[in-house]
Amino acid sequence: MNKEEIKKIVVDYINKNESASYAELQWLFEGKGYDYKGELLSCSDVCEHVVFWSDWNAEAFDLMTELLHEGVVHREPAHPLRYLMDGAALTLPKVQRAVQYKTGHWAPVVFIKGPDSRAEE
Repeated sequence: MNKEEIKKIVVDYINKNESASYAELQWLFEGKGYDYKGELLSCSDVCEHVVFWSDWNAEAFDLMTELLHEGVVHREPAHPLRYLMDGAALTLPKVQRAVQYKTGHWAPVVFIKGPDSRAEE
């Protein structure tokens, strides 16, 4: 399965379900036979120690970044329970406030369909 095919599958899934966590996307990838596993992290542009997700390969993170830049999806904060319900979570301490962390902290997020309307404000 090529990257464009899996991108369409991801977009269709998010559009149908309104949102998706990284954990849900892993289940989707596994169900479609897409090899997403790797050793990379997705980190905040503002603070490199704020981690959104881990253990994906470059192609998997790149396809989500492309969808973000295309305005097809955007990220919003999520409650950690969303990840527990989806069956996966990071073991890092959770981000509590907007500061420059010196060690890894997890910022649970979900992907929401469409561009980020908050960016226009």
